[in-house]
Amino acid sequence: MPPTGIIVIPHGIPLPSNVSSLSSIGNECVKFFYVGRICYVKGIHVLLQAFNSLQQDNVELHLIGGAGNKGERRYMAQLQRKYKKDSRIIWHGKVEPEQVFDEIKNLHVLVLPSICLEIFGLNISESLAMGKPVLATRCGGAEMQIEDGVNGWLVEPNDAKALKAKMEDIINDVSIIPSMEMSGRKSVISIEEHCKILVNLYKESKL
Repeated sequence: MPPTGIIVIPHGIPLPSNVSSLSSIGNECVKFFYVGRICYVKGIHVLLQAFNSLQQDNVELHLIGGAGNKGERRYMAQLQRKYKKDSRIIWHGKVEPEQVFDEIKNLHVLVLPSICLEIFGLNISESLAMGKPVLATRCGGAEMQIEDGVNGWLVEPNDAKALKAKMEDIINDVSIIPSMEMSGRKSVISIEEHCKILVNLYKESKL
């Protein structure tokens, strides 16, 4: 099919009702966070390895989500035991979907370390809608939502050293976090807007 025959319509999401603008972070603790299932294919072990090797004290990692089956619960328990001495790592557990916006409002950068093929990331759009940049691996869906250096960053999957290096870059230049706020918000549309675009496309179609 020729490129002119392809129209890409972004997914819409329920947008947050109240978004406060990010202020200058300055000397404040940089708060990375993950939202999603705690399971192997999401690369949580890679994220924890990378974060644990950071030497900075003014940094936190917030893990929001839970395990869905026995294997995932065992995986999560192993990681909690392995990194229990790192007080910078905070496990929040599972939260209801409608609570996600409130849970992440005071956090700074979403990290998605997936090591498998991903499709559209709801957690990416939710974070961008809140003005939070996203650090993700090149696993498919993230590349469609994140423009490297504009509303987030992309690194290769299953590479703890690359993930650590990018987190260090962010910590060493925290001014880049609020500078990406508006680019992130502009890249997300509501469900209503998505539907309007789709309806107009059908109306304009010559088929």
